[in-house]
Amino acid sequence: MTKKITHTAKKERGVAYVVVAWNNKDIIDECIQSIKNQDYQKKQRIILVDNASSDNIKEHVATNFPEVEVLPQTKNYGFAKGNNIGIAAALEDIDVEYIVLLNTDARLATNWTSTVIAAARLRPMTATMQSVTLDYYDQGIMDSTHVYISRYGQGTQGSWRTPIAKEKDTAPQKVFGCNAAAMLITRKFIEAQPFKDFFDETMFMYLEDVDIAARSTVMGWDNYVVPGTRAYHMGSASSSKNPGFSLYMTFRNNTGMLIKNLPLSILLVILLDIPKADRASIKHLKRIGKPEGVPAIIKGRLASLKYIPIFLVKRHRLKKYRNVNTDYLWQLMQRGF
Repeated sequence: MTKKITHTAKKERGVAYVVVAWNNKDIIDECIQSIKNQDYQKKQRIILVDNASSDNIKEHVATNFPEVEVLPQTKNYGFAKGNNIGIAAALEDIDVEYIVLLNTDARLATNWTSTVIAAARLRPMTATMQSVTLDYYDQGIMDSTHVYISRYGQGTQGSWRTPIAKEKDTAPQKVFGCNAAAMLITRKFIEAQPFKDFFDETMFMYLEDVDIAARSTVMGWDNYVVPGTRAYHMGSASSSKNPGFSLYMTFRNNTGMLIKNLPLSILLVILLDIPKADRASIKHLKRIGKPEGVPAIIKGRLASLKYIPIFLVKRHRLKKYRNVNTDYLWQLMQRGF
């Protein structure tokens, strides 16, 4: 008797794009069109989370891009919770293996998805990936190749404002973490990490991607910058509507992010240096003629104190998942790779 052989269908390896919007109707068309133009051949979904915009963006998208799933919210939940809402909706589909986060002010080259996913498939412990991201307005200038926590404890954007020739590219390289303006996340990592709110909703917005970077790195997962494609980023399309807000939130979130993620030996060194680093930031603002930013730094750092108990609880939860050599982590914190 001949044994019947059955073939199990290969997983779809679908991708869902999550875009969080807040009053970005003026720039959303080009963002969505860059997604629609992707040459990736597998299943694709586009999810727009509208954080209670007042510019009728949800109606505009529903009319002009009926294939986009619009999730309107009743209030502005910020970047963190907004993305969590979109990610949760995407992962309800068992065929979705990858999530791509794309800011409303970011654009993807046509081969971005296919190039980045091809790289992710070769690396089973991938948490996140990005390509070189260029300044949208000056494509000879890099916006980002990675993000990391510096040895001064600051969330830092690798290669920011560094010139790059058109024919140049980066090598495929493991980095501390990836910039959420245009970033791929694997379902495997989302399901392996210990927090229900993948992006830390305590942070609202700013440094959430650096928090993800630190979490994945200390858990022993990998993040990469991938050559062969490009993303393009305008920068601060939403936060620029409220000057000083980005500085306030960055310093408000910084202390908790460090406490939550870093091994104690590194954390103590950095916490002792924070006053010195903050003084350097204040001096820099004054030197470049932006003294109005100084109160935002001070208020943000003071506001961070009340969140320390929350982040201590999260630190305890992450502790049993930590799987990183401290010397290796300290090395990564020098340049992010």
